[in-house]
Amino acid sequence: MAKKVLLAEDDEDNRDLIVFMVKRSGLDIQLLQAENGQEAVSLAEQHIPDLILMDMQMPVMDGFTAVKIIKATPAIQHIPIIAFTAQARVEDKVLTKSIGCIEHYTKPMDPDELTRLIRKYVNI
Repeated sequence: MAKKVLLAEDDEDNRDLIVFMVKRSGLDIQLLQAENGQEAVSLAEQHIPDLILMDMQMPVMDGFTAVKIIKATPAIQHIPIIAFTAQARVEDKVLTKSIGCIEHYTKPMDPDELTRLIRKYVNI
């Protein structure tokens, strides 16, 4: 059975690019998509993904708030979350780690690095 990865990204072009990269990588995963943090929390509760790729700057509910909610919800708090952000300062990395993200990945996305991270955290 395919592993589930939840992608929370408000930018349609970025979502399309990540979908393309995942398909091209040959990874056997089901990619769930959310356009904001609120959708991400809801999809995480419904589908219990194996990994979440979370943009931190989104409308409706930002990634920071979504991560805090997920990490405070017993049924889904175990899900590893990778912060996807354009913010590359040390303070940003410290902040995303402090709220429960296991990695801080700075955009733009490198296909090989994205594949490596997914493989690492969903054990495929």
